[in-house]
Amino acid sequence: MDTDEPSAFPEAPWHLTGSACVSAWRVPTRDLPPAPTGLAYATLADNALVFTVWAAYLPGGTLAYNELAVAVAVRGHGMLAPAGTVTQIWVDEPRSVAGGRQLWSIPKVLGEFALKPGDEERGFRGRLNADGRAVASVRFDPTMRLPGQPSASGFVIQPGPCGLQRTRCRGRGRVVTGRANWDFAATGPLGYLHGRTPLFSLGVRDLQASFGI
Repeated sequence: MDTDEPSAFPEAPWHLTGSACVSAWRVPTRDLPPAPTGLAYATLADNALVFTVWAAYLPGGTLAYNELAVAVAVRGHGMLAPAGTVTQIWVDEPRSVAGGRQLWSIPKVLGEFALKPGDEERGFRGRLNADGRAVASVRFDPTMRLPGQPSASGFVIQPGPCGLQRTRCRGRGRVVTGRANWDFAATGPLGYLHGRTPLFSLGVRDLQASFGI
């Protein structure tokens, strides 16, 4: 497939390489969009487990782009593997928008990213604007590298034109613990995270992620 045209996108699966910062949050379900029909958020005392993933995918993979994704852990009948549904996601690559929407029903939209990458000692800083408005910024300060290159796999489940669409994904990389300082615009699309503190945050270096496998 020719991916030179802005509307063209690579066929599945996508294999991406880069780095990421992942934070987990406890958020009341009343502050979140309704779960897709046929699914329910995984909750504890009416709080859902929400993940924010700030990723920088580098040349060498299927596509190179920046991304901020918000996913909520879900449960459903007969579902054993970890699973989540993407509620909001921004990228800065039009082909990623088109592919995410058409291949996997992921609601990607374009955003403007500013990123100051660092190393394992200095961490990184990033900022996202969309439609001329501030959305979020993050500073990740690493503390300790964990041994090995752990892997994880699961499903992203999205409401599609023919019902729920399940997409398998997998990732591995070098994990570092750290502190992520997030700032979400109070009146922005992620305002429900404004003023909250994540349960934990991790950095992933040498990330190798596969989607639609």
